[in-house]
Amino acid sequence: MPIDSKRSRIPVFFAIGIGLSLLLAALKAIAAWLADVFLYSVPWIGGFLKSIELIELFNLVVFAILGAGIGAATVLLPRRWKHPAKMALLVVVSPFVFSASYMMQQNLWIREVANQSSLSYGEARDLTNDFLRREGDSGGFFGFYPFSTQFTDLPTRREELEGQRLTNPTQALSEELASYDDPRADAIAYVFERVGWLMRLMYMALAALTALIYYFKGHEWAERQRQASEAGSSQRKPG
Repeated sequence: MPIDSKRSRIPVFFAIGIGLSLLLAALKAIAAWLADVFLYSVPWIGGFLKSIELIELFNLVVFAILGAGIGAATVLLPRRWKHPAKMALLVVVSPFVFSASYMMQQNLWIREVANQSSLSYGEARDLTNDFLRREGDSGGFFGFYPFSTQFTDLPTRREELEGQRLTNPTQALSEELASYDDPRADAIAYVFERVGWLMRLMYMALAALTALIYYFKGHEWAERQRQASEAGSSQRKPG
């Protein structure tokens, strides 16, 4: 089939993009599990590596493959499609791929609660959801994600999850710094209160930039393939 007959290949483009995103999300989830079991459990240094979410550097590999793959798959799209339309799939699937490791973290947390409290997985999930709603605005992943920016070590015992609200160690330090009448102390307190979010934003920016760079690399390859196909088709035409 000539590469110019794009209409029937549009579904293939979406199938490639969605399939690739599912594969990479699974790889991120497995990497998060491996890090939790083998890396973050190392004495002394494991807690620090967990606090800086070292495994999220894997985004460099994951989003390079995702961006390049979707960029290369644009060879299947009609030439008249502009970049915003071609990149829409990348924009849509990227948050899901990025969140896969945090979904695995939540799953591991629920399983640990179930083990520590002698509960079934469903009971532990309900218990953690009630805890997240009490600590924040919502349960489930949308409650876990912001909560996990504040605490590296999450409570796993039933009495902790059903007890009083937790005190964020960084918040106590921030309040102490804020008590000084000094703009520099206020600035440090502001950073301490948001250090978890700042780290997440850094990883998000890293993932987005990597995906964008490699998308255009893949798109350049697609354009070369398109031009080579068009040149070959013109040479085969009778003179």
